[in-house]
Amino acid sequence: MENQVSINITLCNRTYRIKVNAADEGKIRERVKAIQEKINVFKKQYPSQDEHDYMAMTLIDHLTSDKATSKDETNNIQQIQQQLESIQQLLDS
Repeated sequence: MENQVSINITLCNRTYRIKVNAADEGKIRERVKAIQEKINVFKKQYPSQDEHDYMAMTLIDHLTSDKATSKDETNNIQQIQQQLESIQQLLDS
């Protein structure tokens, strides 16, 4: 089991304590920062909305964006390539 650390993240003025793999902490903090930036964009576009509305709009935007799909597909392709390379190494042994 990988080394896990507890970190605090803040979204829409709420702090959440989560456990993450130590190796993934930087990546997670980058994603949280990107999410907060998107929330801030929605705050400017739609003033006077509830904080949870901004989080929902951000979630919907992320799930429907081409970037999210593209990233997932890229990650899947990379994982498949790594698995194929591992199989090839086993066959070559």
